[in-house]
Amino acid sequence: MLKTIALARLILGGEMNLQAPPNLAPETYPLYLQAGINDWGGVSPLTRDYINPEAPWPALAALRQKTAEAGFGLRARLAVYPEFIARAEKFLSPSVLPYVQRLSGHDGLVRPESSCSLQ
Repeated sequence: MLKTIALARLILGGEMNLQAPPNLAPETYPLYLQAGINDWGGVSPLTRDYINPEAPWPALAALRQKTAEAGFGLRARLAVYPEFIARAEKFLSPSVLPYVQRLSGHDGLVRPESSCSLQ
């Protein structure tokens, strides 16, 4: 998995968002950050992994700690990446736009005070 992530980062470049689930490699997932991911994907403290139900998500506190130890921060995002929120009129339905604007901060990530936050 590490080789795949590293090659994807090299081939796709720094602007591409790369996800890898931490629950599939509970002992080594922090290395995914060093290999080039910038997104843990749909980690949830409320639901199981429906694709891999036998592999529980790491606790958010542990994920936050391991992410920080690797030199990164853990922040929640909406289902749409921040760079698309910046051009939301082009990518989002007008009926969805007010919700996205209310939940996202100036950086396009979930506002820390939002109920969707990982805080």
